[in-house]
Formats: sequence, structure tokens, C-alpha cells
Amino acid sequence: MNHRSLGNLPLKVSEFGFGTSRLSNTDNHHRGVPYLPLEIAKNILSISLKEGINFFDTGPHYGDTESLLGKLKTDHEFIIATKAGIQKDGSRNFSISALKRQVENSLRRIKVDCIDILQLSKPSARDLKDGSLFSFLGDLKNEGKIKYSGVVVGDIETGYQSIESGKVDCLQILYHLLHHETEELIQEASRKGLGVIIRSPLNSGLLTGTFEKNQTFDENDERSTYFSGPQFISRLNALKKIQRELNIPDHELLEYSLRFILSNPNVSAIIPTASNTDQLMNYVNFSRKYIPFNQNQLIEIKNSVSMHMEELNQTFQL
Repeated sequence: MNHRSLGNLPLKVSEFGFGTSRLSNTDNHHRGVPYLPLEIAKNILSISLKEGINFFDTGPHYGDTESLLGKLKTDHEFIIATKAGIQKDGSRNFSISALKRQVENSLRRIKVDCIDILQLSKPSARDLKDGSLFSFLGDLKNEGKIKYSGVVVGDIETGYQSIESGKVDCLQILYHLLHHETEELIQEASRKGLGVIIRSPLNSGLLTGTFEKNQTFDENDERSTYFSGPQFISRLNALKKIQRELNIPDHELLEYSLRFILSNPNVSAIIPTASNTDQLMNYVNFSRKYIPFNQNQLIEIKNSVSMHMEELNQTFQL
């Protein structure tokens, strides 16, 4: 497994991290994610560590994943990035009192005195405007409650606010084959020494090459709410046009998509998720053999994607 620097931090992270969101429902009560037996979730995490993954993204709203990682951390050295600001019902609360409670609960669940990385989960520009949240992150560092701080970027403006604050160590940013709008933000964050973590690198599964127009999901899979209807079909059609233009067969789309992101030298790590060991090993095996795209290839890819995605956007603005 290749490792990259997390910005200017004294950390080397596996370029393939692990996003634990799909391991959230081990009790069959968690909404939005299909049930996954606890033993399978444990096994996936254990194999991840054995294969050299040392960076895990979790959150208090990801079922028991904080606790599962905390138990593994007693026998293994790895980095846990958790979150604060989002509630179990999906709402957000960035009051200092609420954030303090979440931090204390995460410390308890992970069974550590100090969290490796705490990320504010998609605060708005208004939330960040007065600087109090950045000061709060600084206070947590001074108190020894967290080592490093981050922000999960919901809109691009908050990413730039975080960079300009000088108080944030890393950003978690949406960026994938079909979404390049954050590329300048990624470049600026890297230039200023922040680590760049890429979330949803496979666009919630759309870039696996397995989705069809009549795609169905488990009744408890939140993707059924946004991967359906005319807009989803049009998005899938746009993807198929891009694939034909760039000569990407369905069975190569997943690796092509990962290769695109990892060809960006400003990226520190990507955090795909896996709900079975086959998916996990696909990432691991790919990491051992891929060759980055060169600049001419990247230009061709971006031009094709931009043209077809712009056509799609115009269709739904009419």
C-alpha cells in the first residue's frame, strides 16, 4: 500500500483510507444503510489493517464504528479521523456545548485520551464566519483532546474559510471523475500545507460500472432517494457517453475513476468504503499496480467530462 504525506503534518497515511459509513448498520436499526452483520464488519476492518490501510474515517452517526475502531486501536497503530457537528437524525448543531459533548462521547467510544483528527462535518459559511469554531478547535488541541483538526467541506466557500483561518490541518472534499469543481480548492489547500482527503471517490457507487437505469437498492439504502427518476437516468446516460468517448468499459470504470483521483498529486488520501472483503481487496490490489494518468490524458478526461456534465446541467436548468 502506498502512503502519502497528510499535508505538512508529521503523518504518512495510506493513499487508500477506509470510509466506515457502510459499516454503520450492524444492529439492523440504523437507517440509510443496509444491515451488515457485526462479525463481517469486524473482519473487513481487520483485513484493512493487515493490508496496510492506516487511515480510517468515522463519525458518531456511523453506528458503532467508533467503538469498533477503538477496540482495534488497543493492538494496532493507525489514524482515526472522526467528526462532530452532525446529529444522529442528520441535522447539524455547531453550538460549542453540543460539540463538546460529541467530543467527550467520541473519546469515550474510541477509548483514547486524545482524538487523532477531529473534523467539523459540513459547517456552513455562516457557522464559520465569526471564527469561534476555529478557536474551539484550537482550544481542543491546547487541552490535549485532539491532535489535529479538519473540516468536511459542504460548499466550496467553507473550504477557503478553513484554509484562511490558519487553524485547520486538513480538509475532506468531494471530488471524483464527474465532479471537478473543487480542484482549485484542493490545489490551494495543498499549497498551504493542509492534508486533502477525498470523500465519495466513486460517487456513492455510480462509478463502479454496475448501475443500470432500473437500478434497485435495499429498502434501507438511502441511495434509493437520489439514484432514481429522470435526473438519475440522465446522469447515467451522460456517464455512458463519457465512457464511450474515453473508451472506458464498465468493468474498468471503477479503477479508471480511482486512477483519476490518485493522479492528482495534491490529494493525500481517498476514503472509499466497502461492505465486503471483495470490494476491499479490489482497492488494495489496484493500489499495487496503477500508473497515474499523465497531464495530456488528464486534460482529455476533464474536457470530455466537462462537456457532457455541462450538457446535463443545462438540461435540468431549463
